[in-house]
Amino acid sequence: MWQYVVLAIVILSAIGYVAYRTWQTFRAASDPCHGCAGCAIHDQLKAKQKRKGRKKPVCFK
Repeated sequence: MWQYVVLAIVILSAIGYVAYRTWQTFRAASDPCHGCAGCAIHDQLKAKQKRKGRKKPVCFK
């Protein structure tokens, strides 16, 4: 019986992780850094993108 409980926890955790990553992917779809805010380049790209009024990420050519 306890094996089913452990199995259910593992499966629910996997489904939750997939749902979270899918949501995160859609949320950061227009961001060239894909949601990462840990560097100065990210801030520079976002500022440049706002100044020019672009919808595509700045790093695309």
